Amino acid sequence: MKTNNRKHGRGCAYRNNCALPEGCVFLNNVKENTSVELEELCSNGRLRRKLQEMGLTKGVRFTVINNTHDGPVVINVRGSKLALGLGMSEKIMVKKFA
Repeated sequence: MKTNNRKHGRGCAYRNNCALPEGCVFLNNVKENTSVELEELCSNGRLRRKLQEMGLTKGVRFTVINNTHDGPVVINVRGSKLALGLGMSEKIMVKKFA
């Protein structure tokens, strides 16, 4: 398991030990043109609900279109393009799939 020094939100299962499951990374670390599957939303309350309403639910697969690390992360999920700010993308745990 990889360790991560980031602080997670109250809704995150990995908040206390900061250990990520094998193969998981946060969305802000994913390269462009990579397909991923949503593993966990490390947030609680309004942000979690907002992300779920935009179609980001556990198990959904999507593609990272643009991630320049100095602006929003653009993804293609369920046929729609979404631009997520850095703060949001740091709270979305994903795993890569082929």
